[in-house]
Order: sequence, then structure tokens, then C-alpha cells
Amino acid sequence: MVRFYLAAMSALLSILLPAGNANCQNVNFSYSSLVGIQSPLWIAKDLGFFKKHRIDANVVYMPGGVSVVQEMLAGRLQVAIAAPAAVIRSNAGGSDLVYIGALSNRIDYVVVADKTIKSAQQLRGKKIAIGTVGAGPDYFGSIVFEKLGMRVGKDVTFVPTVGGQPTRLAMLRSGSLDGVVLSPPYTLHAKQLGFVAVLDYASVIPHFFSLGYFARRKYLHDYPRAAENIVKALIDATRYVFSNPNETIEILGRHLQITDGAFLKNYYQEVLVGQLDRDLYADNKAIDMLLEQEGKTNAAARKLMREDVFDTTVLDKLRREGY
Repeated sequence: MVRFYLAAMSALLSILLPAGNANCQNVNFSYSSLVGIQSPLWIAKDLGFFKKHRIDANVVYMPGGVSVVQEMLAGRLQVAIAAPAAVIRSNAGGSDLVYIGALSNRIDYVVVADKTIKSAQQLRGKKIAIGTVGAGPDYFGSIVFEKLGMRVGKDVTFVPTVGGQPTRLAMLRSGSLDGVVLSPPYTLHAKQLGFVAVLDYASVIPHFFSLGYFARRKYLHDYPRAAENIVKALIDATRYVFSNPNETIEILGRHLQITDGAFLKNYYQEVLVGQLDRDLYADNKAIDMLLEQEGKTNAAARKLMREDVFDTTVLDKLRREGY
């Protein structure tokens, strides 16, 4: 029934929209991780919300904030999803990157370990897999452990890995590491395998801007209509997540390659709808905290203001228009 619904909706959109891409703005759009919080982008692409707003989006998977920033500055990406670390550091160096929408104002990273480790303090002296250097688990993890009185590189060792969260979970199962940083739905899968959540980043830093959509200011200036249409499509897709649970679960399963329907339903109900930001606005306190944190070790970052990181111009316009 769900597949029939999705097929019918796609067919309807194909009738309503003009044939071909002649009237569409081509946009290369990347996402950074195979996690459900990034599902509005998949939905905007799969169900035609981008096409509805005359955007021909080429959606690609590109992990790691640093590599995403490099591709955008080189002109090969127009919009991307990434955590704030690489964006803030790049702007401190003179770049013109800016977020135009928030995906989540809640940090969802969790350190998962064997049952023998029962508290965060027992991670002292341990090796933890964090994925790509500079990405969310690494950057935010340094903040979290510092607040807990532990320094990365001295009290706890972060081990860079490639291959994403499935690889990190496999390494934990093999016993080659003491812990790994995961986010849902992989945290739920780890629990099924008998591992335990030792440290929830959100318990240490409750005000957080963890993930969003960003572009270059130059792109926003040169293509204001395209920027507005991109945000409209993402708003439509975000609303779809909240109003169409069964269809969203179907799309999650396809992109995450998970066939366990009960698992996906639990993830949608217990995790996703609580993480996803409904209106795409970032938590201002969270941005201020990130800038303050980066400024401790980066003098250039101390000059950055909140508006240098997140531009609400398009969101404000759409809100005034009642979109």
C-alpha cells in the first residue's frame, strides 16, 4: 500500500510539472551521513519536491565536513548538509559559507561500548572510533570530553576511521576498539547486539545546533530565487516527515537498507521526530556556544558573529509570506 502511495504521488507530480529540466536550476547537493535525520533531503529528491519548485537536484553522499567544504569552495557543490565545525573553521579563514536551514538542534551522538564499561569516566585511557577527523563525532566529542574533565589525546584517544557508522560498529564487534561514536538508528542496532550507551553527548551539551543545510553567500547572492526554492522544497519535505509516518518509514528503509519494519517504526517514533527541527531555524544559544568554543583555540573565530554562520533571510521571508 505504501509503495502504491509513493508511486501515485510521483506520477501526480510528473503530470503537474513541466517535462524536462529546461526550466529547472541545476543544483549539486550532498549529504554527510547515512542517518535518518538527513531524510528530508532524500524525500525532497525522491518525491519530487525539488522538481515542484523548479530545482533539478543531483544528490550525492559525501562524508566528512572538510571534504564537503573543499568541494563547495571549488564550485562542485552548491548546497550541502554538514555539522558546523568545518563551516566555522573555513569562515574563520575567510570563506563565505553560511547555513540557510537547520536540520536538528539536538546533538544525537552517543559513545557506545561493551557492557564492562559502565560510565563515561571509565572511558579514560580508552580508544574510541570517531569517523572522519573534523566531522561531528570528532569535533563535538572534544567539547563533551573537555566538559567532563578529559582531554582528547591525553585522557582519551580518538581513532579516525573510514567507511561510516557500519564500519565503526563492526570494529566494536570485533573487539579492536573500546568504544565507538554512533547516532540513530545505529545506536538502536548496537543495543540489539548487546552493547551499551555510555555517554550521550546531549546530556553534556543540551543547547546545540548539530546539523544543517549550507551554501556560499555568493551562490545566495547570484541565485536568490533558486535559494528560496531550495528552502521551500526542504520545508515541504520536513513537513512530509511529520505528517506521513508510514511513507517516511518506507523511504528510510530504502536509503538505510534496513528491512526490519518494527525497528524502523521504533526509530521513527522514538528518535527521528524528536530530533528533526520543524521550521529549519537554528538554536541561537547553540551557535553562540559553538563560536565561543572554537574561539578558545582559533583567534580568527573570535571575530565571527552568529550572522556569519547562519543566515535567516530566506526563512524570514517565507515566514512573513506564511509559507
